[in-house]
Amino acid sequence: MLRLLLVEDHAAFRGALKFVLNLRPGMKVVAECGSLAECRALGDLLKSIDLALLDLMLPDGDGADLVAVLRGANPEVRVLVLSASIEPGLHERMAEAGADGVLNKTTALTGIVSEVARLAGRTR
Repeated sequence: MLRLLLVEDHAAFRGALKFVLNLRPGMKVVAECGSLAECRALGDLLKSIDLALLDLMLPDGDGADLVAVLRGANPEVRVLVLSASIEPGLHERMAEAGADGVLNKTTALTGIVSEVARLAGRTR
């Protein structure tokens, strides 16, 4: 079972993404939060996450700051950053931060699920 973490401050988007991910056999959202502080408060649970989906712009800071926190708790965790931003150099900045991938939030939910499966080493 692929254990997922969602960090997204928009509850409706987070709920829709959770619903779609949990429909996929072998995937389970085991934790979700809407801020950096809430994510950090998960403590030891971060050690058991296989893949995290992180919003780039959170109410209390840059989601990219969580990449180091997640990797510190679990060096094997895969990280996919979701962003509404189209800033130049975003992919490079996230790669430098240690993220495994970046998707624009305009990507269809099915596309996000496919990317999660790809990063986890699972295909359709």
